[in-house]
Amino acid sequence: MTNRPSARDDRAPQGRPDSRASSTDRGRVTWLLLAAVSYLLFIGLSVVVAQHVVVPFDQPWLDTAHGWTGLTPVWRLLSDSANYPLIAIGVGIVLWLLLHGERREAILVALVLAAATAGSEAVKQLVGRDRPLGTDPTIPGVVYSYPSGHTLEAATIYGIIAILIWRGRWPTWMKAAIAVVFAVLVVLVGVARVAMAEHYPTDVLAGLLAGIGDLAVFAGLTRGPRERETARPVPLRPHREESPG
Repeated sequence: MTNRPSARDDRAPQGRPDSRASSTDRGRVTWLLLAAVSYLLFIGLSVVVAQHVVVPFDQPWLDTAHGWTGLTPVWRLLSDSANYPLIAIGVGIVLWLLLHGERREAILVALVLAAATAGSEAVKQLVGRDRPLGTDPTIPGVVYSYPSGHTLEAATIYGIIAILIWRGRWPTWMKAAIAVVFAVLVVLVGVARVAMAEHYPTDVLAGLLAGIGDLAVFAGLTRGPRERETARPVPLRPHREESPG
């Protein structure tokens, strides 16, 4: 007589997701929530600045940073590093992802960077805030101050690199160290823009909020190699029927 599979075996699924997949999904939701909060704070700050509300710390912090004239060469170097070099780095990220077969991630990086640049320029025109030392009408594209495009792009691009490295197989201590270095670099870019009187502190804060939002969108809509691997169903071994006795 042949033993029939038990009811439990009949109900057994053909495959089951790895237990880490649910953790990955929670992580994605967390990133997207962070993006939503960052964008909402950015919108709120934009309304405040557009209404010409005086932010208490804006002028005092600007005066303090502008007084650090002894570090002008350092500020200029940091500011310049967040301009054309970041464009080259952004293009390099897209090409690197394409070469490694990460087509979806490459397209998303390109879209995020394009949206960050276009969005920054659009908000500048909408808010229409003059720069602390006035504007130079002979320089196209940099007429207005709010938000800081340098800070926004630095936070977005360095953040994306940090995410890609974190998802790799590097030692944890090295990944954490790189993330800290990038975070400090973004902050220094913002300080440099204020010290050179190119932006108010709230311009930099807005750029940072928008950059965090862009970074969180990228992190929430993409998965690293390990996350994609854990999301695949793990097939169960087929049930074996016992031979008749």
